[in-house]
Amino acid sequence: MIKVKTKQGFATNRLNYFHDAMRENKFTDVYFAVRNRSFFAHMIVLSACSEFFIENRYKLSATFSEFEYPVINAMLKYCYLGEIHINDEHFKEFLQLADKLQIKSIAPRYETIDQKNCLEVLRLSDDPILKEKAMILTLDNFKTLYKTPSFLNLPASALAEILKSDELNLLVEVVFNSVKLWVNSDEENRRSVLVELLSSIKLTSNEFLVKEVMVFCSVYPECIAILQKAMQSLLNPIQTEDITNYEKIALVGDNNLSGANTIDIYDGKNNSWTLSKDFDLNRSYPASVLVDDWMLIIGGYNSSDKVDYIDLKTGQKHQLNPLNEGRHCLVAVTLRRNSSTDVYVIGGTHNGKALSSVER
Repeated sequence: MIKVKTKQGFATNRLNYFHDAMRENKFTDVYFAVRNRSFFAHMIVLSACSEFFIENRYKLSATFSEFEYPVINAMLKYCYLGEIHINDEHFKEFLQLADKLQIKSIAPRYETIDQKNCLEVLRLSDDPILKEKAMILTLDNFKTLYKTPSFLNLPASALAEILKSDELNLLVEVVFNSVKLWVNSDEENRRSVLVELLSSIKLTSNEFLVKEVMVFCSVYPECIAILQKAMQSLLNPIQTEDITNYEKIALVGDNNLSGANTIDIYDGKNNSWTLSKDFDLNRSYPASVLVDDWMLIIGGYNSSDKVDYIDLKTGQKHQLNPLNEGRHCLVAVTLRRNSSTDVYVIGGTHNGKALSSVER
């Protein structure tokens, strides 16, 4: 095998030749016009910088329409020579055009980093030291920054890094709303990363979880698993400890339309199950929750709006006011407060229709 090295400057000379050919309109195959000015270029050169040019070949006039001649001219020169020649007054516009053209190789230098440009640094800079400083500023000012246009331009990876930071000490409402705003700004392209982003949020507010997150997840079924996991960790601490440490667990249910009428009660002290008497519940696929020594049986086939509670000490059955909407195959959870316990009834189906409502 014979290897022959070219003289120094070979690649530079070829780039200069292509650039001269563009300026003289030699062998060009791309044309667009902006503000009565004509521009010619070579697709093979432009496409090496970004596939955007290939996908939008016949829309370039519209793409460049909002930019001034010095910005367009500097961008074309960059595509050919890899050099940026532009006045300071047009540099911000140049970066905006680079972002629009999906050119990722331009990493601007920043003399100072402040609240105004920290999100831009996270998005564009490849300097780890600068990005670390920008991240600190972003976390400190997130409550204000997430409402700005720069926040909506962040890539998913940068937003995920922000959400996962232990230094993001804000109410869950603020963080959750920032994700909603970011996704809704480009739902078609960003829905695919929604699960990843929601998984990064520390869902620690019980009331907010039910009121806001549940409603949101009803629109995005792929997020239901995250909601269920959060509810389990917040509302059901029993899952992380030995079940025998708890005095009682009660189960009710049946998978046939004739209904379940008995309750199995587990006594953790004696490690034994006891089958209760027949309560004449006459329902199937209900929800049930245990509140101290009371067990609530909610909804289900045959009696979809019915709510019974059973005193597990006395074995007496009582009836509460009915649900506003009949439902079966539902979920019920308890939210314990200092002096009371709220029961939330969530979703389910009724007359073949899936329900997204929540009742307390």
